[in-house]
Amino acid sequence: MIRRVGFAALLLLCAVSAQAAVPGEGFLITEDASWSRPAAGVGTALASDLAPRVAHGAADVPADWLAQRAIDREWGASEDSLYRTLDVKGWKSEGLALALSGVLPGAGEFYVGEGSAWMFLAIEAASWFGRTSTRKKADDLRAQAAAFVGDPTDTSSTWSFSRYELQAGGNAAQLEALWAGDREAYYQALATDPTYRAGFKGGDPGITYESYKGLRDDSQDRRRQSRYYEIALWANHALSAFDALRAARFHNLPLRRNIDLQLGAKMRRGDPTLRAAVVRRF
Repeated sequence: MIRRVGFAALLLLCAVSAQAAVPGEGFLITEDASWSRPAAGVGTALASDLAPRVAHGAADVPADWLAQRAIDREWGASEDSLYRTLDVKGWKSEGLALALSGVLPGAGEFYVGEGSAWMFLAIEAASWFGRTSTRKKADDLRAQAAAFVGDPTDTSSTWSFSRYELQAGGNAAQLEALWAGDREAYYQALATDPTYRAGFKGGDPGITYESYKGLRDDSQDRRRQSRYYEIALWANHALSAFDALRAARFHNLPLRRNIDLQLGAKMRRGDPTLRAAVVRRF
């Protein structure tokens, strides 16, 4: 009889426990961090444990679950990595050689050790001398031509406004404007326009005109020659720069064959590690 009463009490206790374990209004968190209603048989105790993680409803994702799902990886030197600067004896910088010869032809070749440096340096010196001398000669000839015709406002000059208006019966207003505003254009007009011959004095104005025109033409020729020298200078700079680059590259070619880049990768403490090494063969 006592055993039956004890068994009945045990059944009553189980019934009370099952009633207390009625599902509440809590939510469950699945493995993909989504929210769902508790399954049948899950008590309010489980819902109460999850309640502190819910901020204001099912739409908010708990911060601790986001932290578990976020994985930050930082790449850097591993503990067994060793970085060194490798100095190869005899190595020449191709960029430096290019820049040196671009500024001063022959300098990059001197840096590499090429004998062609003297040739580019000689061309540079000769081009500068030619440009300077021809430009000076052109200026001297123009000055001689200007002195030859003299001041046009002076009636005793080789060419004058009054003589031109008297001999040709024309108006010298245009030439007067050039004389006042652009002397070079004025002298060029006298040399290129034959109608202004009447303004020259002498027994034969044509001869005087040809003398003046000859001085101006010689000056123009010297100017043209100076421009050729300028083109030669630019070309010498460009050719010397590319030649220095070529020389440095061919100089480094045997050294480059003795240098290898070795790459490797491994897992260390769950993180991938990439290693690169420059190896020189002796």
